[in-house]
Amino acid sequence: MKILSAAQIKTVDQRTTERQHISSADLMERVAVLCTEEIEKRISEQAEIVIFCGKGNNGGDGLAIARLLAERDYTVTVVIVHHSEDFSGDAQINFERLNQQNKAGLTEIFGEDDFQKISVKEKTIVIDALLGTGLNKPLEGLLETAAEFINKNSHFTISIDVPSGLFADEFTPDENTCVHANLVLTLQIPKLAYLFSDNSQNVPAFKIIDIGLDQQAISEQVSSHYFSEIEDITTLLLPRSKFSHKGTYGHGLLIAGSKDTRGAAIIAAEACLRSGAGLLTVHSTKNVTDALAIRLPEAMSNTDQNEAFISDKTSLDKYRALGFGPGTGTAEETADVLKYIIQNYQGKLIIDADGLNILSENKTWLEFLPKETILTPHPKEFERLAGTFENDFDRLQKAKLFAIRHQVILVLKDAYTAICLPDGSVVFNSTGNPGLAKGGSGDALTGVILGLLTRGYSPAKAAISGVFIHGYAADLCSREISMESMLITDVIKLLPKAFRYIELKRAELG
Repeated sequence: MKILSAAQIKTVDQRTTERQHISSADLMERVAVLCTEEIEKRISEQAEIVIFCGKGNNGGDGLAIARLLAERDYTVTVVIVHHSEDFSGDAQINFERLNQQNKAGLTEIFGEDDFQKISVKEKTIVIDALLGTGLNKPLEGLLETAAEFINKNSHFTISIDVPSGLFADEFTPDENTCVHANLVLTLQIPKLAYLFSDNSQNVPAFKIIDIGLDQQAISEQVSSHYFSEIEDITTLLLPRSKFSHKGTYGHGLLIAGSKDTRGAAIIAAEACLRSGAGLLTVHSTKNVTDALAIRLPEAMSNTDQNEAFISDKTSLDKYRALGFGPGTGTAEETADVLKYIIQNYQGKLIIDADGLNILSENKTWLEFLPKETILTPHPKEFERLAGTFENDFDRLQKAKLFAIRHQVILVLKDAYTAICLPDGSVVFNSTGNPGLAKGGSGDALTGVILGLLTRGYSPAKAAISGVFIHGYAADLCSREISMESMLITDVIKLLPKAFRYIELKRAELG
């Protein structure tokens, strides 16, 4: 799914009305019907609803939603904030329709004192329809006061398309006033700003509402940002041939673990074999390979001559893919092994954890990384690699430039992990949950991606699919047990189910 700018979305809206031969007011009604259906799923029949409406098209959406909810016998109060003289054309139409229906309460705000008229009870649902994607400056005047009122008084706020005050596709300074939504019903396409932790207070969760915008118009828009969904991943899965054998699915090498961190190697190894690799050899210290023989007999192993850390420069020729870094430590001898790999390995390479820490101490090595090497840093590891950043938008720009300059695939781990490709495009992942915020999750991700690389996926497809499947297994896990209690080993056990569900979805889609 493409992520579009506010200007591009406006263009798509216009082309949709032209090609579907409908008026913009008809499209607004469609939006209102779909949003109302989603709101009804989340509220009780006795809910009291207060809808704050501006005078533009976002306000028009709110007015139409108010009419539809009142029609369904909900107790609805509309608060119209007169921040400008006139309604937009479609907002005016819906204001008149609401008045004709005469079922919703109406409070009009012309000045600061008028906010005293508004009553928001503890269980009142507040809907924010003040301003949408058309925002081009910080909130001020009555709009700013309205946003502050919502934040102070609302116990649950649903924003329509965009929390008022938040810029959809650029950084919003901390000093700007924005509505703190509990849920955003975003129309057709997620906005770039929703995917950054900087905006977590404004967009802790969002739901994409498919409003039937013209697909050709969307495809005509040029974008370097994408949002992966299960339908996208089904097109990337490689089928297994009836006449295949273990050699068909490759032999991977995992260099991981050390005397004090054997768990990282075992986690990554099991995740790798659960992700389709035909064969896996783990090179590690003796305590790791001894444990591996008991815990994961399907994996082969090479034992390093050093009992404390990785030091051997093993032969690399027979391996289709190689993973380096989980739990290896950063000893000088271990760093020499990574340098040897960078200089000599010809296959597909993924570097994580301590491998990234070694690179951050030897930045000249970045210039010699094999093309499409996958790097999987969390934000702090990326900061050590690329330098500090001012905000999440700045970090994304640095990540894109880093991937282009070094021709690598950068998997920047976060709530919505960003996979930055060497051509400058970025795929944001839609799966995963806070249950993954525990030790071992990154090791498992390295294993999943290594398994897909070994299996025969291209580095880009392995990174995009691997991040999605890793998060999807975690989402399945959170449905069975608490996020609080789930371990990465629980997630790995559900990788087979995650793959199966994606295979079933592919069959369903044909």
